[in-house]
Amino acid sequence: MTELNVFLFVTNICVLLLCGALMPIVPMLTRKSFLFGVKVPPEAQDTAQAKALKRNYITLTVLGGIIVLAASIWQYIAAPNYTIYAIMFFPLVLVAIQILAFVPNHSKALELKSQLGWNVAEIKYADTKTSFTRGNLSAMPHFWYVISLIIVFVSFVVALVRYPALPDPIPTHWDFNMEPNGWSPKSLGTVLLMPIFSIVMVAIMWLTGVLIEKAKLQIDHEEPAKSFAQHKKYRRLMGHGIGLLTVALVVMFFVIGLQTVFVGFTVPMWLALAIIIVPTIPICVISIRAGQGGTLLKVNTTEITAANNNAIAGNNAMSDDKYWAWGLFYHNPDDPACFVGDRFGGNIGFNYSRLPVKIGVSIGIVALVASYIWIIILFQELI
Repeated sequence: MTELNVFLFVTNICVLLLCGALMPIVPMLTRKSFLFGVKVPPEAQDTAQAKALKRNYITLTVLGGIIVLAASIWQYIAAPNYTIYAIMFFPLVLVAIQILAFVPNHSKALELKSQLGWNVAEIKYADTKTSFTRGNLSAMPHFWYVISLIIVFVSFVVALVRYPALPDPIPTHWDFNMEPNGWSPKSLGTVLLMPIFSIVMVAIMWLTGVLIEKAKLQIDHEEPAKSFAQHKKYRRLMGHGIGLLTVALVVMFFVIGLQTVFVGFTVPMWLALAIIIVPTIPICVISIRAGQGGTLLKVNTTEITAANNNAIAGNNAMSDDKYWAWGLFYHNPDDPACFVGDRFGGNIGFNYSRLPVKIGVSIGIVALVASYIWIIILFQELI
């Protein structure tokens, strides 16, 4: 367990550092029309009251991040065999800290909006019409998924061709040094496990790209053409980022599968990690540089002109604060959209009044809890 614990500890520290660094800057990435989930005029962001709320949020998230990081280090020193649980639960603690830092500031922002008259004219910030908020799927970078499927096809062919010559049992688990330490009876199901995982992963990542492309986003009606162009550019950049990550995941599964069908073939752990970590860097950079929905992106005159040729009209279904519980959860039965732009840092949210969203979120929660229980039981046997 020692080598595995070291790997898990390093991974956990990297995750906590990344999340801990991103949490305090979320208010800077959020579009200026929102202050902790409350719709406000952009100029309200420069008031002393708004700056005080941001300082309070930054202080709480920074302190929370430091405490969680220290707790993770202490846990590894005191009980290294329980590091798997740290990597499972400490990131969730960070999420809880962010929510606890956000919700009180949301309530205060609502009070300030009422006290200081931070009213927003209905025409100033509105949602784009359905025809413009839901992008055309032909604009998605499908070639990344075509490449991924080609790799998956090759992995299927290699597995089937190699199957007759494979020993019984075959290696199916490797330690930190990528040396086999677990074997399973020879079967087509075992040999084709990685290619099947790859297909599932491609489907999940493609749906993620569709979600980004089709989500209902908001347009600044002071500069609608520029705002619309920023949205399109953001979707294009993020689409390529998700596509690149898809290829990386498929390559990783392909490489792992090769270790099963070519006995004795091993891949260094650092290479397997690099295959996944490197493609995530562009996504992180895009998220930070682009801001929420691309509001920080620079667009050229040509892009603005092209966007201006589209008649952008307002639809204020999402504009009312009453539809946003705690400024985080959108619930509007009159809005047919399932996916919307959120109000704090991120770019995609859900309309929790829609049945498909309720079903999807419920399935996701059950799957997450089940996977946590399974991992706890599995590692409890190893400790």
